[in-house]
Amino acid sequence: MDQTLMVVAGQAISLGMAAAVAAVLIGLALGWLLGRGRKPLAPVAAGKGLKASRAASDDAFLRGLSHMMADHTDQAIEEFTKAVNLNTDTVETYVVLGNLFRQKGQIERAVRIRQTIIARANLDPAVQLQARFDLGLDYRKGGLFNRAVEAFQEVLSRDPGHQDALRQLVGLYEEMRDWASAYETMRRLSKLTGEDNRLVLAHHKTELGKDLQAAGKLDAAEQAMSQAISVHKKCLDAYLHLGDLELARGRNRKAINLWRKAVQMAPVYAHLVISRLDMAEETLGRKVVADFLAGVDLDQAEPATLLALAKSRQRHGEHKQALQLLEAAIVKEPGCLEAHQLRGDILLAAGDNDACLKAYVELLAQVQGYGAQYQCGQCGFVSHQLAWKCPRCHGWDTMTPRHS
Repeated sequence: MDQTLMVVAGQAISLGMAAAVAAVLIGLALGWLLGRGRKPLAPVAAGKGLKASRAASDDAFLRGLSHMMADHTDQAIEEFTKAVNLNTDTVETYVVLGNLFRQKGQIERAVRIRQTIIARANLDPAVQLQARFDLGLDYRKGGLFNRAVEAFQEVLSRDPGHQDALRQLVGLYEEMRDWASAYETMRRLSKLTGEDNRLVLAHHKTELGKDLQAAGKLDAAEQAMSQAISVHKKCLDAYLHLGDLELARGRNRKAINLWRKAVQMAPVYAHLVISRLDMAEETLGRKVVADFLAGVDLDQAEPATLLALAKSRQRHGEHKQALQLLEAAIVKEPGCLEAHQLRGDILLAAGDNDACLKAYVELLAQVQGYGAQYQCGQCGFVSHQLAWKCPRCHGWDTMTPRHS
């Protein structure tokens, strides 16, 4: 993710945005220099030294901009540091320098610069507010989450409608697993923007329910997960985990009904339900599980679903049916490595060496160094494990079973 270097007219500017950076920085430089040209001249007593110092500061500032556009962070920091040492009056230089320090991971230096800006007398309120916001970004980058929360809350105390501060707080609360605060902050943001964030709100309630269940607070967990479904009727994770909770409380029929709704709502994730049924078979009874699985439409089933059904069949010694399901999965998804491997294992156990060898040869042909099962449809991130929130782009419900 690009590191934000400055905010101009509400637009975040980062090192990765080369063309935009060039245009904005040139404009900033010209405006900055022209603005300085309009300042009253220093008293004659100051002499030529002050004028020379400011000229040298201007030169260093422009060299710093040039290095920024070339993505030479260390050299940019060196030149901007020279600029502020030569002339401490220009806030813009401090802002950019602080952002560069954050981008380099030098959080203490970035924080000191923000504090220097905030402490200035007669500073424009908008500039001071931005410095407080930047301070929150610094703390977050440095992993100082509690301090970051305090900084963004301070921004909101001065500007309750600051949407970027609210977004930062939502992300922080999610990372801290403070789901109740994440939920309330997202609700506040939604009221300001008019955005439909019900799916995210439902996930916040679901994650809260998971934590409550892990802590043994089953009634509160059930309430949170039920609220998640009320907030968004298609929050699959809420149905899955509320089903887990109902099963844990001995309400088998309710669990089955919830999981059936989950499969109907999102067939692409049917394998998540099938694995649950297999693990709970002793509790639910073989007939209940078999009847449920018999209702799966094999023609429309995803490769991951066919694989999960094949594993179930294999566990019950139904190897022929398992192989048929695996063949169907491989036809739909030749790159499904686990299906290739399981087919070979079944054939090896059956003593069919020729077919087993053929299966493993096909498996090797598909191996390309990475057999990730899930992929984010928003940013392309791939993973062996399903995450309801993408680790890269942080989108909710963006990861689905991967296809070659």
